[in-house]
Amino acid sequence: MKTFEEKFTAWVDGQLKGRELAEFEAELSNVNEAELDKIAARNVGNLLRGHGRAPELQNADFFNHQLMRQIEADQPKPAAARAEKRAWFSWSLSRMALAGALSIAVAFGLYEIMIPQQPLQKPAQSQGIVQIITTKGGDEGISAVAYQSRRNDVTVLWLDGLKYIPDQKKDAPEKKAQTEKKQDTK
Repeated sequence: MKTFEEKFTAWVDGQLKGRELAEFEAELSNVNEAELDKIAARNVGNLLRGHGRAPELQNADFFNHQLMRQIEADQPKPAAARAEKRAWFSWSLSRMALAGALSIAVAFGLYEIMIPQQPLQKPAQSQGIVQIITTKGGDEGISAVAYQSRRNDVTVLWLDGLKYIPDQKKDAPEKKAQTEKKQDTK
């Protein structure tokens, strides 16, 4: 069984005969411009037969060479060619281990340099309170003692023997009144 295209080509070339020709022309009655298509196809066929011969190439070897290069470029690369592109990362296991060890050494070195280390301090004997300084001033009645609690991270300076110094803002009206009384008595 021939396809429509095969029958059409045989009809244009005049190869259909008898019953096959009658059946195909009955089928073509549904196609509006079948006769115009037949004439156009015959004209194209005549032109190709008359001028269909391709001109000879003067540089056929060059053309073939360019064509082969294009075909090779379009084909996938073998695994060896792909391996050459990855050659920059072809480190052996020993090189990778050495690079890892060096990076760890650099990291520890930077840690030691950049983060200051504090020496370990022994905790205080009596609940973390230590008397650091006891001193006597020029006046026999005044002494200063400093206490430090490492557990609570607090330092207290205790001054003993000082006279009470009142808050000047609270006592300002009383002081003014006392000053006025002194002036009146003079």
